[in-house]
Amino acid sequence: MFTNSKDILFLIISFCILWVTFFLCWMFYYLMRLLRNANQIVEEFRVRLQALTEAIGYIRGKVEHMSGLLTLLTDGASGLLQKVIAKKTSEWVNTGSDKINQTAKDAVAKAVSETAKKMKKATKAIKK
Repeated sequence: MFTNSKDILFLIISFCILWVTFFLCWMFYYLMRLLRNANQIVEEFRVRLQALTEAIGYIRGKVEHMSGLLTLLTDGASGLLQKVIAKKTSEWVNTGSDKINQTAKDAVAKAVSETAKKMKKATKAIKK
């Protein structure tokens, strides 16, 4: 069967090639399993990230809606307060206009406009 040492060398080389081939196949198998697991982890991360993005979008929509309602409410309250103040001051000025000169009327109007400006600033500060 073996005539010389060269035949034994070829047998050993073929046996080593067989083991190297087996080792490479085994290594590639585990490498593919590792890549598959990594792909599953990435896919699960994407799904969870998408769910988180949708939840944040939903919350953002609700906050924007509430902010719009709050703005509407503060603007309405500011306008109503400004009208009530203007009405009361004009009633007071009209009833006592015999005693008040034009300068006093202008001062009251200026005070009403300044009060309205301060109310608008306050509502903007509340909004923020």
